[in-house]
Amino acid sequence: MSEFEKPVELQANASGQARVYQAGRDLYVHDSGSPIVPPVVIPLSGLGPGVSDFVGRNVEIDEVLARLASSSSGATVVLSGLGGIGKTALATRVARIAAERGIFPGGVVSIDLRGYDAEPASWVYPHQIYGPTLRALGVDEIDPAPENHGPQFHSELGRLAKANLPVLLLLDNVRDLDQVLTVIPSSGVHRVIVTSRNAIAPLLPGSDSLRLDVLPSDDAVDLIEVRSRRRLTQSDAKDLANICDRLPLALSIVGSILASDPDLSAGELTQELLDESERLAGLQHEDVAVRAAFQRSYARLTDLNARAFRFLSLNPGSDISVDSAALLLDVQSLAAKRVLRGLLNCHLIESGHASGRWVMHDLVRLYAAEQAERFDSSEARHAAQVRLLDYLARRSSCASEWINKQPITRPPEGFSSRAAAMDWFAAEASNLVAGVRVSVDLEEHGITADLTVSVVGYLTNVADYPSCLSVLFAGIEAGQKSGNQLSVAAAYNNLGIVYTSMRDFRESVRWLNKAVALFRAVGDRDEEVRSLINLSGSLRMLLGVEASMEPLNRAMQLSGESGGSAGFALTNLGISLRESGRFREAEAVLRKALDVHVRNGARNAEASTLTHLGTTLLQAFKQGQPTRHLEESMRYLSAAISAYRDVKDRSGEGMALVNYGNVVLLVSGAQKALEIYGTALQIFRDTKDHHGQGLATGAIGMALLTSGDGDSARPCLVEALQLLGSFHEPDKKKLLEGALESLG
Repeated sequence: MSEFEKPVELQANASGQARVYQAGRDLYVHDSGSPIVPPVVIPLSGLGPGVSDFVGRNVEIDEVLARLASSSSGATVVLSGLGGIGKTALATRVARIAAERGIFPGGVVSIDLRGYDAEPASWVYPHQIYGPTLRALGVDEIDPAPENHGPQFHSELGRLAKANLPVLLLLDNVRDLDQVLTVIPSSGVHRVIVTSRNAIAPLLPGSDSLRLDVLPSDDAVDLIEVRSRRRLTQSDAKDLANICDRLPLALSIVGSILASDPDLSAGELTQELLDESERLAGLQHEDVAVRAAFQRSYARLTDLNARAFRFLSLNPGSDISVDSAALLLDVQSLAAKRVLRGLLNCHLIESGHASGRWVMHDLVRLYAAEQAERFDSSEARHAAQVRLLDYLARRSSCASEWINKQPITRPPEGFSSRAAAMDWFAAEASNLVAGVRVSVDLEEHGITADLTVSVVGYLTNVADYPSCLSVLFAGIEAGQKSGNQLSVAAAYNNLGIVYTSMRDFRESVRWLNKAVALFRAVGDRDEEVRSLINLSGSLRMLLGVEASMEPLNRAMQLSGESGGSAGFALTNLGISLRESGRFREAEAVLRKALDVHVRNGARNAEASTLTHLGTTLLQAFKQGQPTRHLEESMRYLSAAISAYRDVKDRSGEGMALVNYGNVVLLVSGAQKALEIYGTALQIFRDTKDHHGQGLATGAIGMALLTSGDGDSARPCLVEALQLLGSFHEPDKKKLLEGALESLG
């Protein structure tokens, strides 16, 4: 035996009997006499990161150790996941801990089976494992006949089991069952950790599976700092972690790049990696590269799955449904399901957050897109994207109808209920937003116009205003390029609505004036009426009731009481009457508007009108009108909250809750009202609505003051004034300031 072949003990042995090795590569001769290169034994310390380099995965480490220690768990734990996810690092860390704790006194042996090497000749199989592993376990006298190595290996494991000396085998980079099936010990005393990019656990008898995900954000930042040997600002480290999509291999590479170039700042490296077309090229250090890790998984796909993998990168958003995948691939849904399942088993995609949805890691998507450009024609890619985007536009249009009217017909892309439509919007929102930009780039202007109009209503309801603006400006660009003035005018109108929701009333008035003028120029009276009604609402909030009446009167003259926008005009008229103190007239007009909206199935408009009707009755009660107004106010506001929830209008729900809390304060007292205000405040925090936060916080402060808790009220009132500082709310601010003055 040469000196190189002799086993080497790990310094931190679990006991005098324990030895920890890695089986690497050695020279071996087949029965045929042809030399190949099977494993050799090297110390586990050569496996990579030690304790000082390893970051995070505490939950996973504890889980694997618990499974290894449990008599009820399987004897084999399979760690699976995307290439670069950190399977080997985690398995090695667990092996080190197991050795240090003396859990496996028979020895801990790690074997790299090289199942994802590019050359099949490099793949390691059982007949190459037995001899080196026996030596790793301390067996010096090995049968000279290769065919006897397997029986001798299992005989030695049996002897160690009888001596109560359990062994841990780490079988790393396993490609298929043939590499490991006959290596698994028959005794339940021993344990095995398998790492694989494939979902092989169901095929391994007595095995449990643990599928690894990317690192949590804090651990991702820590890993970059550990590998870079630098202290980075949280902002710089988070930017790099996000660019790497928290993939451990990519995080390690950027850390190593920073460590190797002291003059390179984290911010400069982030700028280098911002361009997606160059990102994979930048994620390489020495001979370690993210692209190479993905290539090893891609290379073993069938032709069908490889094509599917490439085409999935054409999906505009972050996740994809089976139906959308089928359109991209131009296959039936069942075939798409099977292909997606195959890619899932190879860890090139992962299950999404909802059933029937799938996610591709950002860096994997970039790699898939590179392969698509390399192997698939631009015509084929364009056709696939148009199939998908056209479907999303039609489906989005059907879903949007449920927000403010009851669909008359149910096309194939339609929905059976409002809840189904809103759930679809929630699932597809990222794809719809990204799809608008893609359709602009593809110069599919009709699709852009349809997507823009249909998705913005949902985005406004969930208070995703940045996405609203992105979508609408893209829609304007597409409409101007194609000469579609109607789509441009519709985008102007929707911009006005969005800016109103953002409480930027000057911008709202500017865009709504442009919409009114353009709709008038192209002769679309119905849309001109809608824009005038929206303009009236913005002017009322910016300049007061008097300024709002001229466009509102013009809208009502153009449409008449039977027009499609009559309900919206009546709602705005009712609001103006209420704000003028004419509560009886406001109540009558708002009831009439409510009837119209209910008849039309305009659920969002119904919710808004219910809120204003409830608020009108509350204000009427405060002006000395009968108590029944208070009871009716509570009933209408409760109904408004339910309606807003139906259409997923978070901002509307929050405002209705604040008004509902105001009624409850009078009926049931401060404690119940504070609970309701707290719910509203959480909604506004979730949607990052500072104006709503200011109103809810102010309401909390006033309720505390009413209940006699001035000390708790003061900070709430101060915070509310700060939150409302940049908004046009003179009456609210005056009320809050007066309350603070009363506290001295």
